[in-house]
Amino acid sequence: MKKVFVVTHTHWDREWYTTFEIYRQRLSLLINELMSIFKSEDSFKHFHLDGQTVVIEDFIENDGIKEEFFRLVREGKISVGPWYVLPDEFLISGESLIRNYLYSQRLAKKFDLPLSNIAYLPDMFGHNAYTPTVLKGLGMDWAVVWRGVENVNGTTFVWSSPTGESIDTVYLVHSYSNAAHWDHEEERFKSQLLKEAKNLAELDPENPPLLMNGTDHEIPRRDAGKILKEIGSEGLEFVHASLQEYVSHLKGPKEKLIGELRSPKHAPILKDVLSARIWEKILQFEAEKLYLHYLEPLTAVAKLERKEVPQESLWYGWKLILQCHPHDSICGCSIDEVHSNVQDRLRRAINHGRALLIRTLLDVCGRMIDKDGITVFNPAERQYDGVIELNVCLPEGEWKLVDAEGKEIESILVPMDHLEMDTNLLVDFYAHRSTSSVFRNHGRWYRCFAKTSLEGLSFKQFSFVEGKNEKIQNFTPIFEVQENATLKLEHGGKLLDGLCYVEDVEDVGDEYNYSYVCQKRYDSKKCVAKIRTLLDSTFAKKIEASFSMNVPARIDEDRKSRSQETVTIPFRFVYTLYRDEKRVDVDVHFTNTAKDHRLSVVFPLKGPTKLITDGYFGPVERKIERFEEDYSSWAEVPENQFPAYWFVSVPQYKLTIVPKGLREVFVDDSGLHLTILRSVGWLSRNDLITRPGHAGPAFETPNAQGLGEHRVSFSIVLHDDYSIDKIYEAARRCVIVPLAVQGRFEKVPEKIAIQIEKGFLSTFKPAESGVILRLFCPDGSRPSMKTVRQTIELDLAERPLSEKTKIEHVRTWLVR
Repeated sequence: MKKVFVVTHTHWDREWYTTFEIYRQRLSLLINELMSIFKSEDSFKHFHLDGQTVVIEDFIENDGIKEEFFRLVREGKISVGPWYVLPDEFLISGESLIRNYLYSQRLAKKFDLPLSNIAYLPDMFGHNAYTPTVLKGLGMDWAVVWRGVENVNGTTFVWSSPTGESIDTVYLVHSYSNAAHWDHEEERFKSQLLKEAKNLAELDPENPPLLMNGTDHEIPRRDAGKILKEIGSEGLEFVHASLQEYVSHLKGPKEKLIGELRSPKHAPILKDVLSARIWEKILQFEAEKLYLHYLEPLTAVAKLERKEVPQESLWYGWKLILQCHPHDSICGCSIDEVHSNVQDRLRRAINHGRALLIRTLLDVCGRMIDKDGITVFNPAERQYDGVIELNVCLPEGEWKLVDAEGKEIESILVPMDHLEMDTNLLVDFYAHRSTSSVFRNHGRWYRCFAKTSLEGLSFKQFSFVEGKNEKIQNFTPIFEVQENATLKLEHGGKLLDGLCYVEDVEDVGDEYNYSYVCQKRYDSKKCVAKIRTLLDSTFAKKIEASFSMNVPARIDEDRKSRSQETVTIPFRFVYTLYRDEKRVDVDVHFTNTAKDHRLSVVFPLKGPTKLITDGYFGPVERKIERFEEDYSSWAEVPENQFPAYWFVSVPQYKLTIVPKGLREVFVDDSGLHLTILRSVGWLSRNDLITRPGHAGPAFETPNAQGLGEHRVSFSIVLHDDYSIDKIYEAARRCVIVPLAVQGRFEKVPEKIAIQIEKGFLSTFKPAESGVILRLFCPDGSRPSMKTVRQTIELDLAERPLSEKTKIEHVRTWLVR
């Protein structure tokens, strides 16, 4: 008798085609119904609550604490976790995925609930190449996946990261809904269960079939257990069970997949969510950057300085960020009201984090002595030699910047026309007893640019003194800003011309997928820009290039061509060029006035054969392919389109682009594109060339058109010494610049007593009994550090390291 395991569950999108609060009332119905079912139906053995614990929090806020529900979880009749939410894997950092698990642990500990140890990842839009690294480091038993898998015979495989960390994996061949009841009448439901069981038994004779009895927001049948007892036949025994029970009956997988799971052959991966509501992705990037690279390191310093650390407050901010990470939230594929709520949470997290950052800075550095200088904190692991920027308020006159020994620092002050609620005003806001001091006129506001050197994980103070800056020979940038606002330069014996022109093409897709009809392109190559210099110093220059593009206003009503009516989109590119770095920072300001289109910045590089992007803890190689076969049977048309987080690098040109919150790159005959906006007006449509059928409800989403003002940023870095380490180092240097505030303080800490010998800092944050320090080496080698403090090596779950959870190129320590 062959066993068939049936896992009754629901897939709980917290917000999607309606809002969280409306879904929450259905969650209340679900959980209260579950408690009733378990009370009256002995044959109903188990319910899988979608692998996330946020639903527990949501339920408690609405219904209060129900001990009966907790008892069912403790008895193993309802499984919860291991995640707090089910996140998208490409739009967040690896550290956010780890925080997701850690917050779920905190919640489980609070209510004394066991967490599942199955890495349930049922509906992610593809999977990160280094997810197995994270899962191994967290001590997971198995993973469960659906989308993105190709070329697997059977229902299990070993999934490995490029660096070798592996986890046994269950493949949901026919999705997490292959045995949903869909409200069918009983006989049809029974027939459906039998048919799927036979299909899977034939597909994988060595393992028992897995039937996932549930789908999105589905409330289970009370008689599910009874029906399973009734349909056993033809050598099949149906067992109502948990995922943990199921995997205990599996044989060790024989097949192996390495790296990213992002094939659209069997299930749509909905790849263009990377660029839907792109302004939301940028907000998420800013929130993660603030917490991971500034707030947590500074609070870790406070912990080492024996200060009281607001751990709960830190987790509150993380909770707001994590609640934005489910795919229907961060991917931009929900109704407009949902995304208004997502953006509100992200802004709240950013405001909360900024306030906590300044309060911690004041706690660490003590009383402000005066405002006649600046204090700088480098939260990165390596020495910073570069430019810092900040707003300062100084009396009228000539000022220069000097270090503690009185040596002049290259600097320039540029008068500002308006006041901003920036970091310095927050310092005043928290440092003074009376808020009247905050807006008191102390002189004139300037934007200060300074060229300085700062050791990793250290503080430094500088002073303003009266006097003129020494005149130093001016410099000529290696990048030339041309009259059409593009860049030109020579590098590695190659002429790179026309970098950063803008291309516009129609988009008749939806929030999930880009699609086209005529593919008529408009570009800025022949525009004539107005060019002016905004900053001209001895060490940095800012050059502004302004122009406009005329593009069709929208797609025609028949959706077969673009409208004859045109609109003007104004662009303002601000290029920051450096004397001592082969790098340019690019800020693009534009006002979108068109609908149904995609905008990209183009790098016309000829014939790249591969790209390198990054996964959670290492690089991902991307082969540029020619898709010339018939893909009509595929769930989605494949393209040379890729996700990027820290960078996209082109080995043939020794050139790296650091996207700073922009997440989509693609390659076509024009070159490499960085998507800066995708304007669509529908949650889902069923008339796309690039994807058959709907991916969600056909709701209009006018705010997804992205009308109005936008700002996107990226950097271009040229390498003389080209290696994975150099790529990571350059990308991090572009993103993690030192924190600088006006003012000198009485007890700025000395250099932190931790020496990073090898590797990059992935996390540096406070813990209850010390600080957590994590390093990674993207080349797969072993990171190392030195400290005089007591250390204990941990795994990613912050438990003592075991052989099961050991990772060679990612190491974590508790430092006391």
